[in-house]
Amino acid sequence: MFRGPILLIAALLAASVARAEIDVVVLGETPVAEFTLPDGSTLKNAFVWRRSSEGLMIVHDDGQYFLNYELLPDDWKAAYLGAPAVKDEASAQPEFVINDPYQIMPTLESINELTPAGRGYLLREDADAESEKSALAVATLHALLTGQINDAKRFMLVIEEKGLEIEAVEMNALFVECATCDGEGVITKACATCSGSGECVKCEGEGLRKTGIGSSTIHCTACRGKGECAACGGMGDSRARCRVCSGRGKLLQKRYCEVKRDYFVFAANAAANQGEIASVMKTDVERVKKLMMAFPGLDRDAMRYYFSDAYEGSMDTNILAACVTYSLLKERVDEAERFLLMIKARYPDDDLLEIADYLNACDACDGAGRVERDCATCEGSGECPRCGGEGERAADFEGGRSIHCTTCRGLGKCSACGGDGAKTVRCSTCEGKGRIFEKERAKIKLDILVDELNDSYRTR
Repeated sequence: MFRGPILLIAALLAASVARAEIDVVVLGETPVAEFTLPDGSTLKNAFVWRRSSEGLMIVHDDGQYFLNYELLPDDWKAAYLGAPAVKDEASAQPEFVINDPYQIMPTLESINELTPAGRGYLLREDADAESEKSALAVATLHALLTGQINDAKRFMLVIEEKGLEIEAVEMNALFVECATCDGEGVITKACATCSGSGECVKCEGEGLRKTGIGSSTIHCTACRGKGECAACGGMGDSRARCRVCSGRGKLLQKRYCEVKRDYFVFAANAAANQGEIASVMKTDVERVKKLMMAFPGLDRDAMRYYFSDAYEGSMDTNILAACVTYSLLKERVDEAERFLLMIKARYPDDDLLEIADYLNACDACDGAGRVERDCATCEGSGECPRCGGEGERAADFEGGRSIHCTTCRGLGKCSACGGDGAKTVRCSTCEGKGRIFEKERAKIKLDILVDELNDSYRTR
């Protein structure tokens, strides 16, 4: 089993007193049969999986091992870090004169991934039109995602008043109509008290009710003689604010906002240092890594290469497209949509694939996931089967007079379907999903993409 950081610290402290001379072997992305650590222990088939400013994450036969630069002897530090002057020069950040007329800086400072240089680049005094658009876009997207609604509204007003056209923050891109309330912000339901009739159930809409003595009647106290259902005021339905969209009628497309914001952030960081945006394996490695490790047929050495610093991003489109199809195969549509958004953010003109090519709307339910069927209780008539729709039924004993039907509360309607004669049930063709998944097609696409990843590694 591999040794943890605590054992490494203890070993290095002991080695600082008396340590046998060990030739320093700088470990890279190519596996080394036996890699010797400063404490003398060895890792078999070790290679560098990830580098950071703190150290190296090494993968070996028994798991993973983090090699912390600060705990290494001087000769190891020199081998891995080089001369201090070189390190300082590499870490130097460009400085910009800031111009922030719209007070965007506080929002940009709350984005952890955006470096000080990246913020400076977006808000620099001599910024071009594209940088100004990017600054407003990333601030708006982040404000929406973090619930800073007032700031988001202010940024969007600035964009509108300046006449800027920024595709990433167009309303139809940011928001989608709430499916629960059809964009109305309120939910309308049949009144539970009167089952949608609007009539007072106590007097059956007459305003008067029998006393129980002879044929005399009295004023209905439940509806005060109006004959209307007191719960819904005679409307037959009740209205309440939609909880899903909080009454707004629209929902924020969070995945879209996150992907767009992250892309603007990565682009700003790269531009500040006069470089190109980093590959997806460096900007979104945690999201992509777990899927790539499960790709069927992906060569192990190729996988190590794509995880390494040597990979420069030439196959990012294939990697992301493979993530889309693999997510679809696992029926994780939301995850697939996120990876597709990442493709479109990085390569807006790329038409490598569309989710619609693999998910078709179900013909049986027109993509709704539910279909209408005749009510089994009333066989589609909508009438109460016990009283035949009369609201009254014959007494159970001979010679008895008609009595109020307790099954339908005198309404004559089927209680199972509310008198509609039909019920909405889950579609059996698509199992309620509203779509038919072309699994074989997605599997073939994934195999093709993985083969191209393997071939690219072999011929690099």
